[in-house]
Amino acid sequence: MIRIARASEIAHYADIERLQKDVWQFEDREIIPRNELITIARNGGAVLGAWDGETMVGFVFGFLGLDGKRLQHASRMVAVLPEYRNAGVGRKLKEAQRRLVMRQGVTLMTWTFDPLQSRNAHFNIAILGGTVRDYIVDAYGPSTSVFNRGLPTDRLVLRWELKKPRGRKYTLGEARARRTVAIPVDVNAMMKTDSGKVLSERLRVRRELTSAFAAGWEIAGFASDGKSESLYVLGRRRK
Repeated sequence: MIRIARASEIAHYADIERLQKDVWQFEDREIIPRNELITIARNGGAVLGAWDGETMVGFVFGFLGLDGKRLQHASRMVAVLPEYRNAGVGRKLKEAQRRLVMRQGVTLMTWTFDPLQSRNAHFNIAILGGTVRDYIVDAYGPSTSVFNRGLPTDRLVLRWELKKPRGRKYTLGEARARRTVAIPVDVNAMMKTDSGKVLSERLRVRRELTSAFAAGWEIAGFASDGKSESLYVLGRRRK
């Protein structure tokens, strides 16, 4: 039974440091340290862990910010150990984070994710209902993460309207009737065999999405069969 709760002990924050290394294989300079996490938790932020028995198997954290003049929760990082990723742990963490944030009177949550990560796109858009209208080129600069090593760290900015999510899941048939942008189904496997192709895909997707966003489109849905095709589904941007 997975238990979700606030981090409340020094050992919990040390576990979050460990999980960052386990999941992303970061070098130490990219680890968010416990003193920063503790400060975030004590000042209106959310630092939550997921435990299987006594073992932390996932976490999420974020902090209050502004989207223009609108208060938002900026979710900085979420991670789940690979062996728990099909057990709904990520969703439980995000739903617990959502409940905490809404108790603060905040109705918008944002976070960034890699445009080429199909699994994350499916979760963020098709499952949670987020939408995207902003693309950040090389958001964090060079990274030691196993997922981004040697690549520009391009990111999409997801907007999760907590009261009424707007993103949706499409079938491939539905998606093909609309404007779409294709991404690799499994960029992590591609990274192991042909990093040059990953860079080429990075630049193509960057070009297609930034052009669409500049023309008033947003990502409104996602479709994938998990085998041969993954598509961002675009719609005209709403206010």
